[in-house]
Amino acid sequence: MTTAETFEHIIRHQSCRELVPFLGALGNSDIVAVRQKTKSLLRELDRYEKTHGRSGLGEYRRVITPEQEMMLFFAGLATYSRKEAQARSFSLPWHLSDRGPDPQGHQEQFMTVLEQARPAWLAEWLVRLTRANQWAVLSYKQLRELEDRNLLAHDPWLFTQSVAHQLTRYNWLRNTYKKPDIDGYDQQILQQLQEDPTLLQRDLLLLFDYDSLVDSDSTFSGKDRELINWLTLLPRLVASGHLNRPEVLTRCLLALRRDFRRPLLTWFKNLFLALQPTPAERLARQTELVDLLAHPLPLVINFALDQLKELWTQPAFDAAALLLYADALVTRQDLKTGLRTLFNGLEKLLKQDPTLAPTLSRLSTTALTSADASVQERAAKLLKTILGARKPLLTAAEAAETTDTISLYTDLLTPAARTLLGPYLTTAPTPGSSTALAAAYAPATGFTPDISEATVIAPVRDWHELLFLTGELLQHNSPVRVERWLDGLGRLRGHYPADYAQQLRPYIVQTASSELKNKTDDEIREYFRTYSFGGIRQGRRELLVALLISWYQGFTQGNVPRANLQPQQYSAPDPLLLVEQARLAALEQRLHTGSPALPLLSTPSHAPHWVAPSALVQRLLAYQAASAEPAAADLALALTRTAATAPDDAAAARLLLPQLQHPELRALLEWYLAPQPEPAALPLQVAPSPGKPIARELTERLGKLIPFLKRTPAADSSPPLAESLPWLWVVAARTRLPYQELPALAAVASYPGVAQPWLPGWHFEQKTHTYKQSWNKQHPEVTNTWQELLVHTPPVPQGLPNPLLLYSYYVQPPKSTTGWYSLFSLQLELPFLLSLFPQNPDPLYWHLIRLSCRTDNSDTTAREVIQTALHALLAAGPAFSEPATLLLALGLTHSTPAGRAVALEVLLASVDTGRLVPDALGRILGKLLAVGFAPVQRLSDALAQARAISPLLDDAVGQVLDELLPLLPTATPLRNTRKLLEAYTDVQQRTTRVVPAPVAQHLQAWSQSAALRKAAASLLTV
Repeated sequence: MTTAETFEHIIRHQSCRELVPFLGALGNSDIVAVRQKTKSLLRELDRYEKTHGRSGLGEYRRVITPEQEMMLFFAGLATYSRKEAQARSFSLPWHLSDRGPDPQGHQEQFMTVLEQARPAWLAEWLVRLTRANQWAVLSYKQLRELEDRNLLAHDPWLFTQSVAHQLTRYNWLRNTYKKPDIDGYDQQILQQLQEDPTLLQRDLLLLFDYDSLVDSDSTFSGKDRELINWLTLLPRLVASGHLNRPEVLTRCLLALRRDFRRPLLTWFKNLFLALQPTPAERLARQTELVDLLAHPLPLVINFALDQLKELWTQPAFDAAALLLYADALVTRQDLKTGLRTLFNGLEKLLKQDPTLAPTLSRLSTTALTSADASVQERAAKLLKTILGARKPLLTAAEAAETTDTISLYTDLLTPAARTLLGPYLTTAPTPGSSTALAAAYAPATGFTPDISEATVIAPVRDWHELLFLTGELLQHNSPVRVERWLDGLGRLRGHYPADYAQQLRPYIVQTASSELKNKTDDEIREYFRTYSFGGIRQGRRELLVALLISWYQGFTQGNVPRANLQPQQYSAPDPLLLVEQARLAALEQRLHTGSPALPLLSTPSHAPHWVAPSALVQRLLAYQAASAEPAAADLALALTRTAATAPDDAAAARLLLPQLQHPELRALLEWYLAPQPEPAALPLQVAPSPGKPIARELTERLGKLIPFLKRTPAADSSPPLAESLPWLWVVAARTRLPYQELPALAAVASYPGVAQPWLPGWHFEQKTHTYKQSWNKQHPEVTNTWQELLVHTPPVPQGLPNPLLLYSYYVQPPKSTTGWYSLFSLQLELPFLLSLFPQNPDPLYWHLIRLSCRTDNSDTTAREVIQTALHALLAAGPAFSEPATLLLALGLTHSTPAGRAVALEVLLASVDTGRLVPDALGRILGKLLAVGFAPVQRLSDALAQARAISPLLDDAVGQVLDELLPLLPTATPLRNTRKLLEAYTDVQQRTTRVVPAPVAQHLQAWSQSAALRKAAASLLTV
């Protein structure tokens, strides 16, 4: 047999014990042949084949065995070139990196193969694997062995990652003991560390130089499972003298200057504190501590200032260096605790060195722009000390400049700061001085969409733009771009170039990743002919990809209906995607039959997602001229997007309606486009005949054309549009009259969102969870308590009466088993879903609140959903409804600064556009804070940033607080209630409003509290 044949025989019939000597004996002339055979065997064996299990159900079994997988890996180590070694598929088997017992001896064989082959790319390969997954790094023991055998040069970054996982290795090695809870395991680990001088003197100190997961590395010791991590081991190594204490302290501070992860920076901070440095040690490192003040994270700055606060008055302390950094600190809005610490220290510096008064005066004046009341108060106190000193600390010119500057900030000053600086304000305000600027905010009534030339969305011009949009379709989730692509796909039918399929090939290859990379056109067509569109994760992108593939195939088969949008074990596509599937399937069917190039009815004609009434009627007339029947799903979505309240364009559309020959459709549009549609004018609907779902109707039609679709009986003879008219009346009515009762629709269906509007309720419910930790003797039982926001609706029958009831899809809550997958789908589809309901998005808002706002501590997916929804509230529109106001309140008290920042933008924009309803927002915020769903601090920070922007905003914020404050508890005031009272005082001083009686009663009760007495008393005198 040839060398390649012998190799194949070993792989198929033997084990690593026979392979390792074979690889060691390979000559240079045999390496290429074995390399090629290795890759061909991987392609053949590394796959799954379908088998029948004992239950008779189909199962998938991996062809390659674990031993064969290990042998082919060893062959790759011995024969691969640098190019093959850097392929993503060539990775280290998990248990080769010293993860416990190895009965097969694979770890020793791994070292033997490396010793024999000595690959030049070994270091590069190990670094690539570790950068891709830091948990896959080789153990420190193995790296040292490779270094001792001259197989690997010392790589500081790679050795750092391995050291940072040492304790995790010890955790895995516990499996070699009979009892996993090892007494004195910490002492064993500590002793092994102390006996390794190379580790102590070289590699352990690298943890301070490179970003690693050392903050996550841990194991435990004894029956009580005492935690062992580097924060417990390093101080003990310092105490025993194995690590140099001054060097470790300095390295901690230098590490805090680096661009590391926030948790790792916290770890270095905690290590420094665990060493309990003395004031003398901190003073010796004042340069390193002061340099930390330039860090972008408040975490690091607050730490540095806290370490410096005891050193201000030390003779050896260099205040000049700190004051250089202070200029940048006092303008930062994300520093609160640090700035308070800073100003405490500046007061000490002033007493020690009065010549610093001009510099400290300038810093304090700049700090008056801070949105935090306590920072302003500290700065004002320092300014008062400087300006009111018995012996002048400033020259006359400096004092005049200071008073002139602080007078410019009068409108920005909080009540406490204004009181302190009142004698020095050259234009001190009086209670009635802002009368001329006062304004009364009231929500806007009515909303008129902007249907003008300025907001027109231009249709696709030519083939080149359509091809460009095809590339964007696969990369972006922009509803407008997708709608333009869909419109162009149908509008340009008949104008595609002859080789359009070849031009689409690069985009088609992207849809299947690397599977189609080197295939011919015929192979690609065959691949998609039997392609399964029923994968686990299905969404709108998959629907669009199915349509793209149909386009590539020349619309010879319908792919859109084949996408499986039913909830599965690990997937819960948004239910409204079924309507989108029906719309796209109708477009696909029309393109298949070569029908005239007709536009989709629901394509937005004006930004952001409006269909102009005249554009809708003109499109319907185009369908009429072509003797084509509109798709029910397309018409339903067109109704939800039609800007029926745009008076001029709606009037132009009504002039075109007499040309529409369909009497029922004409009657529907005459009512829908009326200036003020009357509920009494709704026709008394006859209960619709039970029809087939849209998806089934389309499947039956396409089944006649596509051989592999299941054949079903022919469709009913009645036209689909005639069957859909009762449901289209419901869509039109609920779009124009979302909150009214419509008895005329009761005969259509007895379901929420038809005759009765869907108005869910919401409330907070306290939840608790108790769990036991038997290893923790001090706290054997832990109970967590939290508030949960619940959106509840009465029970409804399973299943919609008809797929066109667009405003009723979310009435039935998702199952608890698919709740997270519903949220995941909502995260992906929300931009598209929001584009469907520019006039009545409330059902969608209730759905996303139910899924993403249940608790205050939401995950990344929920946070993205909330921020996307908040961005949608920035646009012009009608006054906020209850769910929109609830969403804004949840945003203003969100757990992340990014979420609160977007909500603050919404608050400011909604006052300008008249969308804010202050009374409703105040009541909801009061309910949120009163039950403890979110801390008061978050809201007070947001309101502090909304100060003195405009008189209209001041009045709106005052109205919010008028409703909010009476809902807060008085017996036990919430933490930081004082900040809300300070914000309210500030608003009252800027406006001419009086304190309402309910607020005054609460102020009387709060005046008995030591923490709130001062703030409440100042308000009672207003």
